[in-house]
Amino acid sequence: LLESMDVPYIVASPLLLQSIPMWQSNGVLGLQSVVLYSLPELDGAIDTVVLGGLVGDKIALIPERVRKVCSRLRGWVNLRKTPPADRKISVMLYGFPPNVGAVGTAALLDVPNSLEQLLKRLHEEGYNVGDFATDPDASGQSLVAALATCSENSVIAGGSNKMQSAIEQRMERARNGDETVPETLAKPGGGLAGATVLGKDMNFDELEKMLGKYMAKKVRKSWPEKERGPGM
Repeated sequence: LLESMDVPYIVASPLLLQSIPMWQSNGVLGLQSVVLYSLPELDGAIDTVVLGGLVGDKIALIPERVRKVCSRLRGWVNLRKTPPADRKISVMLYGFPPNVGAVGTAALLDVPNSLEQLLKRLHEEGYNVGDFATDPDASGQSLVAALATCSENSVIAGGSNKMQSAIEQRMERARNGDETVPETLAKPGGGLAGATVLGKDMNFDELEKMLGKYMAKKVRKSWPEKERGPGM
């Protein structure tokens, strides 16, 4: 029904098995995350928002969270009114665990080819994807390889301003016949259709402001100081 109406399926629900303080200190716990959020997402739900939780034996809403979901709904409406060419889209690829070649991988799925087809479809629907959809040398494998390069600790430690040069070094190695790097990087422009790295070094104060204390704390715990380089 929602698909026929071209209406998104958005899930906003209070936690039924967790108190508000428990959620604030530990996040959404396993079973509850699956039932309230993960399963609806498999049905196409987007932009899940926790609205509240248990206070004693009653369910309470948090006003700030209600305002948050209202703000996001307003954002979706404004996005619908924005021409496709003016919209900004982020495509996120799986990359866990880090530094083991897992960037852009998925069981039984061809991520590079899917990325190519996605960018071409976006182009057909009026989105600005640069020259990727029209460049005959453009390659999803090259995009994934470039992202994998940027995700290596040695590259991260060099700072964002050295990421582009790290990719260009891989392109040179591919042109010289190095079989340890994807051969598509040997194509003109590395098969990247003019795409370049736009990165930013970020300290933990900035990260905490962006992600919030809970998520920033998890990043700090899992990312040793010696591997951080000049910033995130």
